[in-house]
Amino acid sequence: MKLYFGLEFDELIQPEIKAPAKGVVRCGRKTLLKTLEAHLGLAGSHDGYEYLRVEQYRQLLLQYQELHPDVFFAKSLEADQFATANELLHRRDELLMAGWDFNPSGHLPPRLQVFAELETMARNAPLSGFTLSTGFADRFAMVMERLDDRIHPFREIWLNEPYELLPVHYQRLLKKLSQTCQRPPIGQLWNPGEETSMETDLQVFKSLLFAEGKQEKAEARADGSLVVIKSKRATEAATFVARLLKMNPSFRPTLLIPEKNRLLETALVQEGLPSLGMLSKSLARPTLQLLKLATAFLWEPVDPFKMLEFVTMPLNPLHDQLANALAQELSRKPGINSESWHRAVGQFFSAFENEQPEMAKKARSVYRFWFERQRYDQSKMAPKDDAIEIYRELHRWALSAFEEEGDRYPTLQLLSHQSKRIVELLEALPEQWLTPLDLERIVRTMSEPAPVMFLPRQAGHVPYVNHAGAIAGKLENVLWWNFIETETPHFFSRWYTDEKQWLKTAGVVTDEPSKENDLRLWQQMRPVIAAEKQLILVIPESINGSEAQAHALFADLQAGFKNIGKLIVDLDNWKNVDLLSNSFSVPEKVAFDAEPLPPPRPFLRFANAGDILREQESFTSLEALFYRPYIWFFRYKLGWRPSPIQSVIPEYTLKGNIAHRIFERLLKEDIYRLTKAETDQWVEEEYRRLLNREGATMLMYGKEPDRVAFGNQLKAAAWSLINAIKADGWKVLETEMELEGRFPPNETEQAVALRGIADLVLEKAEERAIVDIKLSGSGRRIEMLKNDDDLQLVLYAHLLSQNSGYWPQTAYFIVDKGQLIARTKDAFGQANAVKPDSEHADTYQAIMEKMEKTWLWRLNQLRQGLIEIRCTDTAPLIEEHYSQEGVNMMELLEPGDADAKFDDYRALIGLVR
Repeated sequence: MKLYFGLEFDELIQPEIKAPAKGVVRCGRKTLLKTLEAHLGLAGSHDGYEYLRVEQYRQLLLQYQELHPDVFFAKSLEADQFATANELLHRRDELLMAGWDFNPSGHLPPRLQVFAELETMARNAPLSGFTLSTGFADRFAMVMERLDDRIHPFREIWLNEPYELLPVHYQRLLKKLSQTCQRPPIGQLWNPGEETSMETDLQVFKSLLFAEGKQEKAEARADGSLVVIKSKRATEAATFVARLLKMNPSFRPTLLIPEKNRLLETALVQEGLPSLGMLSKSLARPTLQLLKLATAFLWEPVDPFKMLEFVTMPLNPLHDQLANALAQELSRKPGINSESWHRAVGQFFSAFENEQPEMAKKARSVYRFWFERQRYDQSKMAPKDDAIEIYRELHRWALSAFEEEGDRYPTLQLLSHQSKRIVELLEALPEQWLTPLDLERIVRTMSEPAPVMFLPRQAGHVPYVNHAGAIAGKLENVLWWNFIETETPHFFSRWYTDEKQWLKTAGVVTDEPSKENDLRLWQQMRPVIAAEKQLILVIPESINGSEAQAHALFADLQAGFKNIGKLIVDLDNWKNVDLLSNSFSVPEKVAFDAEPLPPPRPFLRFANAGDILREQESFTSLEALFYRPYIWFFRYKLGWRPSPIQSVIPEYTLKGNIAHRIFERLLKEDIYRLTKAETDQWVEEEYRRLLNREGATMLMYGKEPDRVAFGNQLKAAAWSLINAIKADGWKVLETEMELEGRFPPNETEQAVALRGIADLVLEKAEERAIVDIKLSGSGRRIEMLKNDDDLQLVLYAHLLSQNSGYWPQTAYFIVDKGQLIARTKDAFGQANAVKPDSEHADTYQAIMEKMEKTWLWRLNQLRQGLIEIRCTDTAPLIEEHYSQEGVNMMELLEPGDADAKFDDYRALIGLVR
């Protein structure tokens, strides 16, 4: 039997080795060991349990450290146990495959002495109570031992890489194969010599790679044999290459795609070419993110960001409608178990149970598992069994969903597999309690890039390989897709000089960084040497938004040619495209002149206005109609709203919501009996309760100073408001009071229903007062009162009085200042009076009249099919128009000239150009 061996021969190779099916085997670094185990009668082992070996070795290291507290790896083990165990296990395996027997006798260097003692503990399992599962290195050692007394089937051995560049353990294995059984000779599969011809740019480049010492730069002929394609983005290069292959069916270069990125394959499929059937690896698959997010359900305070991400995943264990409802709640009130949370859950299950009782029962069970489970203080520990339960459920759900969905979601199978591995690792842990960091490290250790084949390999696809080392011979044309740096050079030896000397004396040789780099360089040069007719190198400046670094060989290319620019096809400016057009049909570049969007126009006109009135308005919608009619028309009349993107509300908004909730509940208490100490205690308890349910973002790590400061601010503000209320003899009539009425009050046919909610309504005999509670913005409120722009308070005063002829008093309460701001001191002696000499009733009546006139004016415009689009650009034109029309703007609300602050329609009206 012939053996063809290459380190990268486990996957596709080019050119394919043409040989009879029988009597020939092609092996890479993984399959060679499995092939020998099958022929030598060894059981072998699955490679997928390496994570258990890491855990076992971690336990061994901990046992050893108890006996030797000052061991060399003590500090590393303290910092990260799994990473340390993984690294030391890798070094142990390297020594084992290099042929060391771990005999602790003799004078060993200190670190080697430790490895020898660790191995002794591992091999004396009955005495130490420890076992180390069989791994690749142990299997390798067993194959080496079995070759001493068993025959192997190989009569010829052909290598892709030079023997002297192979890792030491493969050199040992191949040497033993060549010295046993039929003593097969070892030959080089393809070993091209130094390029002697200098007729083409490609041949010149090859000779430069073989040359030693400083060489004189060559003149680039630009003959098309060596082409560098550059572009700003990889997507542009992919489109160009795919189109080039489509337009030239006879051009079938071998593609080298080291990144296993589907970008080029996607472009090929879009051009109607056969798919490559590439395995794409990524840790960013949405389904696999569930592995990291699942731990959020173990801890409190809850992490609303992780929970929101969990319920918004395209695939998750929850029912889709329930997940959407929970996402909305987490976005508005970052926490769980608030009143609105339970209301949303109750409404979902009430409707679902009436439609599908059995499915609803199953959905409720899943909801309870995730959201009604016991949670543990994240500053402490959680039982290991609870973590096992979570990942066992994730494994069960993923496997069940995969079986139901079939091949639609292959990542579910990967999620099931990795969840099972986490369960197995957790079960192997001796610790019964885990910290959040422990669990995060375990999950991170188990998370692996998921290889997924999105499209099957189709007949007639362009030949390709994923590694330069998979090129086994001459190729006519090579296209190196993304000729960028993806590998890191080796700089440091894993062993000290005295350790290497001792090992060498014992007949054990380890790999040096210099040899590893030589092998890497040999593999990198392989595509260049293999290309006989043409080599195309594609270099994008960025890939998926990240900057890309040109491959190290590009520096050799720049150093070898005087006029390197003649070899570069620049897709951005279409430079040197004739390098390709002389041999191929090349895609045409169609230039589109950028045509900027037209600037905003002052009015939008439309016909057939019809019934423009809505049944009901709020202050927010009325304000839009008064000042920016186009926003009212788009948002409220037409219902054009931006697509909802679920995200946790900003902290400023959250603080405002919490402040409102606290004051709403506090002012329902008997505030006249509360002392300052009792008020502080009440606010502290309510604040803590609300944070757990509705403000969990403020309980997260690093938020404590801000959380404490805001709590103190709330206490001070609460006592300040209570004092102000009591000082003037007011009593709380109602908080969050719903107000209803008609606007304008004196109209019948042109009036609409108006609703609003007043934060706080006070009473004193027949008097009433409305207080609008704001988190901050005292300066803005003062300006509003000075300019008579407090429209909301005036409207609410109107709704509360309902044309009784009496105007209630109004004020703002600013939480961060702990201060009331009012027009006068008539209602609140402690208020900051902005216009102390004014008469509030006359002022309110004047403001109300302006609002009514503005309403009727805007309504008339809308009925005529005229919608004002007011912004900085259009304000002068609008004012000129109204001047010509004879509109008396002094009788109307002043709209201002600035762009609207919160405008979802900037692109629509032409502000974004």
